[in-house]
Amino acid sequence: MKLRIKGNSVRFRLTRTEVASVAAHGFIECRTDFGEGHQSLVYALTAGPMKDIQACFSDGRLQISVPRGMLEQWAASDEVGLYGKPAPKEDALSIAIEKDFRCLDRSLAEDDEWDAYPHPSSQGRKE
Repeated sequence: MKLRIKGNSVRFRLTRTEVASVAAHGFIECRTDFGEGHQSLVYALTAGPMKDIQACFSDGRLQISVPRGMLEQWAASDEVGLYGKPAPKEDALSIAIEKDFRCLDRSLAEDDEWDAYPHPSSQGRKE
């Protein structure tokens, strides 16, 4: 699972295996360690009984929670992502949970793209 934070927005990008895992088990978690004696950043995606997408950050842990039905429906569909703002304010945190696509430009591709979704714009192109 990739994490992108920019301004007041958070985006998780998940591979096919990660989408299937969170849909089946309701939980996926990753950790970034900052070296011996330093804290780790943990980021997690969970499914639950809530009605809307929620975000929580505490003690170095970022957790995004999504209604279980919404998550399962997304995982089984061609929909690219789930989007939400946990507060109705205009400047509230913006959340995106998206399927990770392969790069169209192979020179920019990352080594871990083997499990990414085929890019929608690559229809009819050889990969």
